Amino acid sequence: MKIRDVDKVCIVDISGNVISQSDLIKFKRLFKERANKQRIGINLEKVLSINHDFIEFLQESCFKQKLSIFNANNEVYLLLFVSKTDKYVNIYLNEEDFFEDKHCIVYRRLKLLKSA
Repeated sequence: MKIRDVDKVCIVDISGNVISQSDLIKFKRLFKERANKQRIGINLEKVLSINHDFIEFLQESCFKQKLSIFNANNEVYLLLFVSKTDKYVNIYLNEEDFFEDKHCIVYRRLKLLKSA
């Protein structure tokens, strides 16, 4: 996990394929220290799946300030939408959109279609 400070935002780059327990502990510590001062964005470019503990962390953190996620793959997007966690976190396509705070992805009411 790598933490970068860029102007008034904090960007956390995840280096592994999954978010480990040690990463989650670092997230919680970082959130307590910087949530009131900076917007925090999590780069999920290399992450292939997320676990229940991370989703709970996102839900708990929304009471102070929403975290932001960007560069997530399709499976992670789908998991966030199906679990309705997108209410608790801001989702952006890329780092530039997060940095400028523009083009936030909103819930799109995904539906499963029955094929003929």
